[in-house]
Amino acid sequence: MLLEKLNNILTDIYRKGFFHLFSATALIYLIEFGSQMFVAGILIADDFGRIKSLQTFAAVGVIIAGLGFNTSILKLCSEKDMSADEKQTLFASAFKSTLLFSFITLLLSILLSFFKLISSDILTNNLFVYYSLTIPLIALNNLLIAYYQALKEFKKISVLLVIARLLHVLIIVLLTYLFGLNGFVLGIIIGFLMSTLLLVFKTSFLKSWKKTMKVHFYKNWNLAKFAFSGNIINALSLYLDVFFLNHLVNDPEEFGFYSFALTLIVGLRIVTYTAQQFVTPYYSEYSSNDIQILKAFKKSNRIFGATILFIGVLSVVVVPFVIHLLFDGKYDGSMFYFQVLTLGWGIRSWISLKGPFLLAIGYIRINFKMALIIFIVSIIPYWYLVKTYKIDGALYGQVFVSIIAFIVVNIGFKQILKKVYKI
Repeated sequence: MLLEKLNNILTDIYRKGFFHLFSATALIYLIEFGSQMFVAGILIADDFGRIKSLQTFAAVGVIIAGLGFNTSILKLCSEKDMSADEKQTLFASAFKSTLLFSFITLLLSILLSFFKLISSDILTNNLFVYYSLTIPLIALNNLLIAYYQALKEFKKISVLLVIARLLHVLIIVLLTYLFGLNGFVLGIIIGFLMSTLLLVFKTSFLKSWKKTMKVHFYKNWNLAKFAFSGNIINALSLYLDVFFLNHLVNDPEEFGFYSFALTLIVGLRIVTYTAQQFVTPYYSEYSSNDIQILKAFKKSNRIFGATILFIGVLSVVVVPFVIHLLFDGKYDGSMFYFQVLTLGWGIRSWISLKGPFLLAIGYIRINFKMALIIFIVSIIPYWYLVKTYKIDGALYGQVFVSIIAFIVVNIGFKQILKKVYKI
């Protein structure tokens, strides 16, 4: 009976395209996760700290460049009562805006690097001038993928993305082998340029390019502004450890071990991010039917909770053993960090489907308010922990922020359920 029920669940999510989305999302994160695993034997631990810093600051840049339009497109273009032409025009408008703000963000990033404001490490500052070129490419990637997911046509590009990401990893490994850390940065840029161009050429929206007007921008922005603000605050909360460590700690090797553990956590975040992307269009589709959307949320949340628990326990037990075998003990110093960070990931993931639900029912500004509360409550204690306890402070600070997030989101979510559905 249990096996039959499990088989029915897996068949249902396969039919809806979850595994296509998961494989493509996994390959997107493969650039951050898998590529570093492949070059871990080439680079030294210090380089992992620099790579994590580059990725963290670039991630914030991508959010600024994207303006939250990937969220608005995911929501608006999944609505049944909107024509295909209108969806295409909204996407074209979002694409234009992302291009413009990507250019502005790129210039700001280069200026920050020039004035040595990115990190106390000189090499990290110098490399970020080049690494920041990925900001517009990743922002456009995210927007294009959100568009296909909203249209429920992700299967059309999944094979293309798989090929592009695999080539990307091969380029990164080859260039890292030849040129070390500089080659890694060059490989990242070339790969994202390749995949972005492939997606642009695959997507038909040029006919709508001239149709875009201010009304389309504002229709996107009225929804995106809350996602944008919330994403900025969420990113700052999520990456507080890396921001503080870049300026408060001068231990490149230990920071490298910690960063390697963070890289492994990226592998776990693939599951969380895929689930959020997968459920958003379905929640939006059911948003006008109270019974149906609550049923869909409870079912997906129950399945996802069990998945998080299983993957978390398995990772804590298996990953240290596998990493020891793969790298002959080179990164054993990262494993305790990884196990504690997995706990923080599990706590955050447990509440991660509540955000898409609030987006679907039109309460996206609540996501922003909750993210802001979490950030305000966390920032000073986190700063104190890192300043006093260095790497260990950053480690336990991650768990602390996750617990705060768990409490705040659950309280806010229950209030919304009581207000909207009287439960």
